[in-house]
Amino acid sequence: MLDHYPLVPQILQAAGRRWEISSVTDLDALMEGVHTDEDLANFPFGMQLWASAEALTSRLALEPALVKDKRVLEIGAGVGFVGLVAAHLGAAQVVQTDYHPACLALCRSNAALNGITNLTVRKGDWRDWPEELVGFDLVIGADILYERSLHSQLTALLPKLGDKILLADPLRPAALEFIEKREADGWTIWTEAKRLKWAGEWRDTMLLWIQP
Repeated sequence: MLDHYPLVPQILQAAGRRWEISSVTDLDALMEGVHTDEDLANFPFGMQLWASAEALTSRLALEPALVKDKRVLEIGAGVGFVGLVAAHLGAAQVVQTDYHPACLALCRSNAALNGITNLTVRKGDWRDWPEELVGFDLVIGADILYERSLHSQLTALLPKLGDKILLADPLRPAALEFIEKREADGWTIWTEAKRLKWAGEWRDTMLLWIQP
């Protein structure tokens, strides 16, 4: 399934170890496979490794107790980097989810590439969520708020997934709108600013602690 995607190995350092993560680095090359509106609607943006994933992994590494011996759910896993770090830091269980089959395959491939075995990869479409994937100790996700049309589904889903939710986002307008609307609904959301160097440039990101 992954053979026709322009995947490139990247070497990263996180949580005290070296990681080799395959991902798409050239979105233009990936876009060459888009020919219809349906192709665009199902475009696998998650196959690129985003700065938000680095922000989230560094936060977990700073406080391993967030995941150690915990049941952790990663939503919108993409390449799977954040979930791999959670597993490495001692999570009792990590379930990585994404709606796109190629991303699921990439998560499995990157887990095998880095020798991480204590995780499970499952399809997780927010519009048709598996009933058993609920009640986790920690829910994590990097750069998952960019699609406004899915905010209503995510709003309904997040309270079922777990009591503690930690997301990372590169200050996208859609994410700021999500925060504003959920706070108006009565949700409690704390944010932490995180500036990091990514792809040779300084990037501003934020961490969102969400309590529905």
